[in-house]
Amino acid sequence: MILVATCSEYPHPTPNLEALLKALRALGMDADHRPWKTAPVAAFAEAEAVLPLCCWDYYDDPAAFLAWIDALDARGARLINDPSLLRWNFRKTYLLELAKAGLPVPTTFHLPQASRDAVERIMEMQGWQVAVLKPVSSQSGHGVRKLDRAERDRWSLDRSGTDMLLQEFQPDIASLGETTLTFIDGAFSHAVRRVLKPGEWRANPQFGITYEPIAASRDMIDAGASYLASLPQTPLYARVDGIARPNGFMLNELELIDPYLYLEFAPGSAERMAQALLRRIGERDAERHPASLSHHRLTLS
Repeated sequence: MILVATCSEYPHPTPNLEALLKALRALGMDADHRPWKTAPVAAFAEAEAVLPLCCWDYYDDPAAFLAWIDALDARGARLINDPSLLRWNFRKTYLLELAKAGLPVPTTFHLPQASRDAVERIMEMQGWQVAVLKPVSSQSGHGVRKLDRAERDRWSLDRSGTDMLLQEFQPDIASLGETTLTFIDGAFSHAVRRVLKPGEWRANPQFGITYEPIAASRDMIDAGASYLASLPQTPLYARVDGIARPNGFMLNELELIDPYLYLEFAPGSAERMAQALLRRIGERDAERHPASLSHHRLTLS
């Protein structure tokens, strides 16, 4: 049995998940989905593989989600992507590590305590008029705020809590949208652009975005692959989200836990992912093969 972990907010399979389950079953595999919060841990632990692809509600209890990963790992469950990648990707401080490795990411500061003084000091030091404040661990734009220095008197940072990231605001996302590059077993599969609603700056589904499949350029694909090449192992699935500018690709987020992969937009992609998953299940050695691309690789902390 292959299980995809889902959430109670979306009890029925999305088109993306339907495509994957159908492809797995066509290859003769028993595949199903279970909500991670309510299904017994034993059910996941006994599965041939567990994919946390649709755990889209862990933002309301991040500690419980990490505990769920730890419990499955302790029982020897085959989590895909690997638990070490899931834990690393869980904290958006990975952006600082990617930047240190020389990869393009927005200028980012980690604020263990997001006080007004700390935010104002960084924005003044960087010469930012507008910045984005977001939780270190969150999903789908939950808890993300745009801060304008002209409106500092209206900031209510006392509710922001601890462990936040402060980033340089990228205004051209409104016109360029967000480009998502889906990779399967290290190989580029397909690209989709998220088009923002007029006046919006967040590229998340709840903010009225629309989707359009696009033909990614070689430069986009190579840029996306460079982020994956920095990892110590090749993820089965990954979505590289960023802004595709004429002068290069800037990462917004690297999604290795529960990205919506847009498989329904790309004929054959679900089948490729199902085949790649079966190859991994069939490997004797539980360790993943490193990516073939040469690049400085991160040590996950």
